[in-house]
Amino acid sequence: MAYRREEILKYILESWATEENPWHTTSELLDWVEQTRRETAVSIRKIPYSYDGFWHYDQEALGIVNDRRSFFSIRGIRQKDDSGTIEQPIIVQDGIGYLGILAKIIDGRMYFLMQTKIEPGNINWCQISPTIQATRSNFTRMHGGSEPVFYPLFASRKNCITIADQIQSEQSSRFLGKRNRNLILLTDDEIEVSPTHRWMTLGQLKKLMQYDNIVNMDTRSVISCIPFPLSDLSPAGQEEVRGLFHEEAFYRSFLDRSSGDTIKKLFGYMNDIKMQGNYERQLIDLYSLNDWKFENDSFCSDQGNFRIVFCDIEIEGREVRCWQQPLLEAAGKSEFGLPVCIFPDGIMRFLIHAKREVGCFDRVELAPGIQKEPKNQKITNAVDRLFFGKLEKNRDIRFRGLFSEEGGRFYQEENWNTIIEFRHGEIPELPEGYFWADFRTLNTLTLFNNVLNIQLRNLISVLSL
Repeated sequence: MAYRREEILKYILESWATEENPWHTTSELLDWVEQTRRETAVSIRKIPYSYDGFWHYDQEALGIVNDRRSFFSIRGIRQKDDSGTIEQPIIVQDGIGYLGILAKIIDGRMYFLMQTKIEPGNINWCQISPTIQATRSNFTRMHGGSEPVFYPLFASRKNCITIADQIQSEQSSRFLGKRNRNLILLTDDEIEVSPTHRWMTLGQLKKLMQYDNIVNMDTRSVISCIPFPLSDLSPAGQEEVRGLFHEEAFYRSFLDRSSGDTIKKLFGYMNDIKMQGNYERQLIDLYSLNDWKFENDSFCSDQGNFRIVFCDIEIEGREVRCWQQPLLEAAGKSEFGLPVCIFPDGIMRFLIHAKREVGCFDRVELAPGIQKEPKNQKITNAVDRLFFGKLEKNRDIRFRGLFSEEGGRFYQEENWNTIIEFRHGEIPELPEGYFWADFRTLNTLTLFNNVLNIQLRNLISVLSL
């Protein structure tokens, strides 16, 4: 297999620009998801907490674990810094999982192999997932189940071209340093496609993201990691792909020559946070957390953005069919918003900010301009006022949809994801820690581990040509 980088980039962009698929229309893919949902036996029910069940509070671990001490645990965490003290439960899950998508060029077009996967916490059970979605306990078969399909290919990467390979974080308000390996592999091998998988274009995936709760979080994360080095194309190559873009400002956002200066500024700001000020974080006894207690078979707090519930789960076709586990249930819907602005120089830029969260692998990550959890939606600055003002008036909204969060650990959590346009000059001066960044900057930063948080990557994945 011999493809030049320039060829691969053109194939990806052309796949992004089309929904044409000789095997499955986008409407048929939606029907496929719905059919899988109807035909798969699923039972998820909340159950009372058992002090001596398979999942239970353990005196030695000082948290909720299972009898095998595998998969994950839920502990207490306390963080102290110059802004105050945070105490809450947090998921501790060692090991890096695989989120992998297989790509193939068929009859001159690039397709991506996706699967319908049912997760216990999904609000609608079934969503479109990466080719492989496996925790460390899955691919080491710690649970005694079968080996995940396509795992050997992603583990060896033989006869493949690696399009993307990055270790990225999950929700840092819920997980302690949890990360996954996001991979996209291009293969020429013949692939046996089972009924659980379908080939689709990137344009179809983008279209499916416009429907609530159809494309899962892990797919969105992997798609956000696709590199788009348009500056590597020859002038003729740049002109050739230019016609695929519907907005000149977005095309120019891929090529902005000032992105290097923005990256230096962002790293400088984040590195100052990592080095300066008082900071202490430690795992503590779950039962010692201030204001957290068991109530009505859940572990909760009046101030918490989530609570811990316990579920009995049965899903047909899984490596393990029946099990019980705790899940985190959100107190409501969060609001994640990415303001976009076309500057006088004709370049589209996106508003982001440096956000510290209790579970951040390295203390701080870059987040969308708006990231508000259910019990923390106060208007605190000019960005909030402008964003929520436009939202209330239904003005300048480019995209708004409900996305499910991680269905393996969260119970039916869905959050609003919005891309909204700001006019240049509507915010004369940005608040501390906020920055405008073009697409080239954000795309380059996905090449680094633990820089863009999952909420920002989700919103990047929605962007369309």
